[in-house]
Amino acid sequence: MMEVRAAAYIRTESSSGLPSLEEQRAAVRRYAEGRGYELVETYEDVEAPGHLLYHKPALKEAIRNIKELEEWEVLVVADPRCISETQSALHEFVHKLSLYGNRLESPVKSWEELLEEMREYRRSMARKKS
Repeated sequence: MMEVRAAAYIRTESSSGLPSLEEQRAAVRRYAEGRGYELVETYEDVEAPGHLLYHKPALKEAIRNIKELEEWEVLVVADPRCISETQSALHEFVHKLSLYGNRLESPVKSWEELLEEMREYRRSMARKKS
C-alpha cells in the first residue's frame, strides 16, 4: 500500500478564535499520523486575515503546488476556517482541490462533508441566479 503524501496548512489570526500555532501543528500532526499520511510540506500564514484566499502567501504557495508540482494529494488543516472564514472562499478552494484530484481534510470535518457543503453552496448560488 502506497503511503499518502500530505501537506499541512496552518493559519493564525489572534482575533479569529482559531487554535494557536502550536495547537494547530499538534492537531495536524496527530491527524496525519492517525491516518498513516506522510507529511511532506508545511505551509504557515501567521497572523493572516481570514477572508480572501489569495492574500495568504503560504496558501498561494500550496495552490501553486496543487497546480504545478503535485508533491502531495491531501492538505490537512486543524479546522477548515484556517483556509478561510468566508464560506464562498472555502467552497472555492474545495472546488479547486476537487478539480485537481486533491482533497482537504481536518479533524473537524471530512473531505466528503466539505465536498457536500461546496456542492450545496454552488446549487444555492445557481438557484439565486435563475
